[in-house]
Amino acid sequence: MRKLSRQPDHKYDIDETQINKSIKITSYLITVNNVLLFGLGLILFILGILYLTIYKYSYSFTIYSIDFLAGVFLSSGFVLCALAISGIFLLKPLGRPVYSLLIAMLVFIIFLLIFILGVIGLSMNNNDEFMSQTRQNMMKTAKKFDESNPRGHDTRKINWLHKRFSCCGLNSYNDWKSLIAFQGINGPVKYFDKYDNKYPYIDDVPDSCCINPTKNCGKNINVFGRDRSLILNTKGCLILYYNSFSRDVTFLCALAITISVILLILVIQLFGIFTLTNRNANLAVQNFEQSERRNFL
Repeated sequence: MRKLSRQPDHKYDIDETQINKSIKITSYLITVNNVLLFGLGLILFILGILYLTIYKYSYSFTIYSIDFLAGVFLSSGFVLCALAISGIFLLKPLGRPVYSLLIAMLVFIIFLLIFILGVIGLSMNNNDEFMSQTRQNMMKTAKKFDESNPRGHDTRKINWLHKRFSCCGLNSYNDWKSLIAFQGINGPVKYFDKYDNKYPYIDDVPDSCCINPTKNCGKNINVFGRDRSLILNTKGCLILYYNSFSRDVTFLCALAITISVILLILVIQLFGIFTLTNRNANLAVQNFEQSERRNFL
């Protein structure tokens, strides 16, 4: 009697080169993802530190705060760097796919945050909203300036403005005056938008207007008959502050939108890694079953 041998069914055979190729592609995508996440995080982290220290805006004259944006950059950069480092250990071609989904969700949240802040900043800047807010709030603050209370919020804000941008007043140092007192000490330095000429005055300015601020350096008695440009910062603060603020907002918000677009691409890539990791696991299982079947036969 003829012995019949069972022939293996090659219909569902898995090519090992197919598995290796899929694993190689997944490893490449994971590496690219981790490098880009760390690079973008490092950029945001460094910019956040710079704009919270060297280029810090201690006070703002608009509802949009560069300090807040810098804080978001700093925290987002730290999280992205942490995700990139964790991705080295968690994202594997044959690892658990759920890790890529978790990282994708966190990256997507950061994408939404900095994208929204970037769009709001650019739209307000392009609509001249910053200019109107700056003019209005700076004038209100200047009118509350109280030289006798150097620790007052508005006084510190104006003094910071003068020193930070080497300026004086909104339009020029002529915005500041002291009323003459014929008996006793002259009045304190105050801001006058439109000075009423029926009151005699002296061209005193806050001491923070001086190039080298010292006690009473801005008083007329110390600058009378001398070239004020050698002693005082004569340029107005409004344009200097607005140009600097607008330039920094444009740079940071444009960068935020650019980085957010890259982050969105990385989110899509992480979903691709999730799909490939699942596929690699299925191929590995099928390959194992195929090997066992061949050994059995």
